[in-house]
Amino acid sequence: MKKYLVAFAFSLGVMSCTPKKENTIAINVLLIPSQEMYSQALALNSVINQNNPETIKLDENHVPHITLLQCFINENDLPKVNEALEGLYKTIAQDSLKAKSLFYDEDKEKSFAMVRVEKSAPLLEIHKKVIELVKPFIVKNGSEVSFVQNPDGSSISESTVEYVPEFVEKYSYKNFDPHISLGVAQNRILDSLAENIFKPIQFKAESVSVYQLGDHGTAQKLLWKSE
Repeated sequence: MKKYLVAFAFSLGVMSCTPKKENTIAINVLLIPSQEMYSQALALNSVINQNNPETIKLDENHVPHITLLQCFINENDLPKVNEALEGLYKTIAQDSLKAKSLFYDEDKEKSFAMVRVEKSAPLLEIHKKVIELVKPFIVKNGSEVSFVQNPDGSSISESTVEYVPEFVEKYSYKNFDPHISLGVAQNRILDSLAENIFKPIQFKAESVSVYQLGDHGTAQKLLWKSE
């Protein structure tokens, strides 16, 4: 009996020493635009979505946003990431941001559209600061399961999975292109939106937030929001 108890105790010890597998999640550290810009993005996307129901649909689960950083982190490090970002919002809270233009490839019949935001000094500075603060927690071993899964069960697109770990190297600093994604539509629709609905306005950031990414870079699951 004694040897069985020893063997059982040993097996428990081995099990307790086995390192737990860490889940990797894809996150987006972003700015939520204030109400006028937020509403305009929803209005533009609504028309785009009517033209092309297969493209992204902005709503409370796919929020309009300006990406500051996309990356993979270990889920266990999320509280540390949130703590590192604490207080960062106050550095941009009073700064005015500008929606410059409705940008799309005018040479195509159908194009991806975005609201291009002016790369102002405060916006570039907070982008750099976010990378500096989160960089110690960035990992490269993310995969399709790191994202909020598609409701229809379809796979997360390969381009989405590949984009995230390349964000700092390829899409940051001098390559940083602040914008609000709107989706894909026929250019005749986008021409009409540019002329009749889009307004180049000044706006502010409502918050710095961390979301778990969904397919096509959508901000889907709120993980943390600045106070």
